[in-house]
Formats: sequence, structure tokens, C-alpha cells
Amino acid sequence: MNPVRSSHIKKPFIARRSIPFIKKASNGANITGKTKILGIFGRPISHTLSPAMHNAVMKALGLDMVYLPFEVKPSNLRGAVKGIKSLGMIGVNITTPHKEAVIKFLDSISEDVKLIGAVNTIVNKNGQLIGHNTDGYGYIASLKEELGFNPKGKKMVILGAGGAARGIIIALAAKKPKSITVANRTLSRAISLIKTFKGKFSGIAFQAIGLDGENLRAYFEDTNLLINTTSVGMKKNEALKIPLDALPKRTIVSDIIYNPLETALLKKAAKLGLATHPGLGMLIHQGALSFKLWTGIDAPIDIMRKAALKALKMGGGR
Repeated sequence: MNPVRSSHIKKPFIARRSIPFIKKASNGANITGKTKILGIFGRPISHTLSPAMHNAVMKALGLDMVYLPFEVKPSNLRGAVKGIKSLGMIGVNITTPHKEAVIKFLDSISEDVKLIGAVNTIVNKNGQLIGHNTDGYGYIASLKEELGFNPKGKKMVILGAGGAARGIIIALAAKKPKSITVANRTLSRAISLIKTFKGKFSGIAFQAIGLDGENLRAYFEDTNLLINTTSVGMKKNEALKIPLDALPKRTIVSDIIYNPLETALLKKAAKLGLATHPGLGMLIHQGALSFKLWTGIDAPIDIMRKAALKALKMGGGR
């Protein structure tokens, strides 16, 4: 009997897959049976800076926790939310496209969420999933930290009437500004938006206008804060065509986009001698507020900022 040559033996087919090897948790700590899990649900999710920020904080504070990104299809959102309870997760952040859709799967929501209609943070409190939104308050906190700005008695103009605008309006209104004007390409959306808030906040003049140069020029003359909440500016050299030259020199021009760090809108404002406020601070502070909801601990902002900037340099944020 002739021996079978090894060259004649068919090797089993093994599918080649690109599987990354993880030596330790992404916050630099070893995962144990006691490690608590936090995360973020979204789609796409590979661009998120949140794991870098939160894991840096947990490492610095010596917490046995890890923050992981989960790409969740809309059709799988219900199951993913159930998994928060099943896996004993402390909580998660929610990002695009689930901020509105997730509400119906929660046990309760905050009063702010009832007005905003969107959730960015879920807390698992004794098996009850509670929805919060820290976006607007994160925005206000970043304004105060970076520029010392207090909205009380000031005039605001907000560009855009989407979910981000809603969260920011609630946070601003709580600080009792003199007026809030919403400018949007589709005027009916701006009108609908301010109707939501007119009856909730007294003493504030709410107005809706179209997003065109002549309308804006009239309202820009005594504006203290201009906020871009639209997505225009995420592409290089893309900017809204608005008359920044009509703004008084005291005006702060703010953009909630954080990548690029300095949008074309902010570059133009800076050339005109206006103070500018980029969007990274909002991202950091909303994350810090989420962290406090989960842990009861104040997150060190400087550590979160350093981690976010490092992740951006490495190609995150897209």
C-alpha cells in the first residue's frame, strides 16, 4: 500500500476574514468578569470619537468599565435596546439614525426629551431604561467654558430647524435669553419649531424666518450669538451664504460641526474679527454629562478633549 502524499490531501476550506486581535480593552485596562459595559448605538459608527473620550476618562479614574461602539441597523434597534437590560449594561449613547426611533423602546424619558423628541443617552437604572438628551446642555457648557458666554438677556439666531436645533433651543431658553430666531430654508419647519416652545418659555421672543441673506441681514444687526446647526460645512470649503459682515463685532459665531475643527463659516467669521466657537466642545461636554448620568462622577474635560483631538488626528470623526 502506497502512502498518501501530503500534497494530495485536500485541506479544509477556511474563509479568510479580516478579524482584528484585541490584546486588552480599548481603555487600556484588562477586561474581567466584573468589567461594566457602556457603549454607543448608531449606523455608521466607525467614525465616532465617543469611545476614545470615555475610555480615556475611565482609565484616568481607574474605573473597571469599558465603552464600546455598536453598529446597529434600524431593523435591529429593538433587540439592541433589549440587550442593554439583558447584558446588564450601565447605559449607552444613541446617535444617528436612532435618536428619535429609540424612544418607543424605552421605559421612560426626561421632560426635555418630551420637547426635543430625541434621545442621545440611555441610563439603565435598576432595569428601567430612561432616555435623556445632553446635547443642548453640552452646548451651553462649552460656550461657558470656552468663551464665558451667558445667554441671559441676549439675542440668538439659530440656523437650521432639525433635532440639534431643538436641543440647543431648550438649553438656551432655560437661561432666559431676550430672543431666539430660527432661520431655515423651509420656513414652515421653523414656524412649527418655535410653536413648540412659545407656550413653554415665557418672556422670550421666538421668531421664525427664511434662510436667505436679506432676512438674515435684518436680524443680524443686534445679534449676540449666531449658531449653525445645519450639516453645511462638513465638506471642505462648504459654507452657508450668509451676510456675516452685518453682524456686530461683539457677536459670537458658533458651528456645531466638529470635523473639520474650523469650518469655512468660522474661518470667514474670524477674518471679520468675530469670536468663534467650534463644535468639538459641544461633543465633549455632552459626553461628560452622559458620563455623569451613568456614574455620578464629573468627567475631567481636559482628558476628554485631549483624547478627542488625538482621535481626530488619527482619522476619526467622519
